[in-house]
Amino acid sequence: NVVYTGLIPMDFQFDQVVCDGSEIVYTAISYLKSLGHSVIGYIGEQDKEPRFSGYKEALSKLDLPFAQRNTANVHQTSEGGYEGMKMLARTCDDLSAILCANDRTAIGVLHALKKLNFRVPEDISVISVDDIETAQYLSPMLTTVHIPLEELGRITAKTLIDRINGGHRLPMRISLPFYIAKRDSCGKLNRRRKTFASLP
Repeated sequence: NVVYTGLIPMDFQFDQVVCDGSEIVYTAISYLKSLGHSVIGYIGEQDKEPRFSGYKEALSKLDLPFAQRNTANVHQTSEGGYEGMKMLARTCDDLSAILCANDRTAIGVLHALKKLNFRVPEDISVISVDDIETAQYLSPMLTTVHIPLEELGRITAKTLIDRINGGHRLPMRISLPFYIAKRDSCGKLNRRRKTFASLP
């Protein structure tokens, strides 16, 4: 009896409880585009990471440019986010928004931007994924995609118990909804914003 839960729907014949990572990232990028942003960076892991592949797919679907130099391949930790933001500050001059692979990465990004004297969201917008409890207590409060982690666990357990008890026989795929927790770290594109090109 096997139940899979996560962000990557699998092409296997067993029960799955998912919150689709590609749809999550597409929604985040679409939100940034609706605010006027067109050059959007990515900070987080890239190898076999659904959020990075989803980022590239979303840019393509939304007719937004992709450039490898607008991304930083770093560990999805606050330290990784901090170093990734410093990397992008050296290589990019036209970014107006950044997608972070998770909230811990975003914490490091916000810290680095503060060190660089960049205002969020006046100079650059930051959006993330997960919606950990800390996100709403950061300064600025972090805009992030809320993933229902507790419900993922609860429904996975119920699905497994039902399978063991013979309650269902066909493989089930249950997709849980998500939403953007809109807070203070994203804003409309500011044409007069400070850019990385102005850094010494």
